[in-house]
Amino acid sequence: MNREPIEVGAFTWTRVQRLYDGDTTMHWQRCESEGLECPLEVFTQLFHEDAWNAEFAVIVRAVDWGRVRWELQEFSGIALRQVRVDRGFQYAVDEARERTAQFGIRDDREEVVNHWRDQGSWFTPPVMVAGEVLASNVEYEMLVGCTRLGNLLGLLDREDVPGAQKHLIWVGRPWINHEGVE
Repeated sequence: MNREPIEVGAFTWTRVQRLYDGDTTMHWQRCESEGLECPLEVFTQLFHEDAWNAEFAVIVRAVDWGRVRWELQEFSGIALRQVRVDRGFQYAVDEARERTAQFGIRDDREEVVNHWRDQGSWFTPPVMVAGEVLASNVEYEMLVGCTRLGNLLGLLDREDVPGAQKHLIWVGRPWINHEGVE
């Protein structure tokens, strides 16, 4: 008889990490089989790449990720100037913004540089959540992609990218059932 505890209820950061596997797809499938609904691209950035980042875990550990729905949305550069970033990650935004404003996009990966040059946007959409997910009164908070956001802000500062241009972002919002109840 299996004596492992059966976990029910909230799908917390800790629960996601308990199901960790070094293979991203396996990790995602384990969580999905337990009921977590999250696109692989979001899962990879949010739960796998930052899996053991203690500073990041402090921000996201109290969230019930099973009650978050994900959408790929477009935001203008103007709107993205208003996105909140946790204080612990603001340095990454500021450093990337300053560097990009002075020198343009710099990256060792040629495909990333080419994509910025050709599309005026990031290669992989960052991940942010509506403030309600973190029990905050801010409209949106960037969780993953602070350097990408800094690069975009630097390009906006240089006027290399128009403020009205749209950029894809993965956005997590509280899941609401058909009766409008969270």
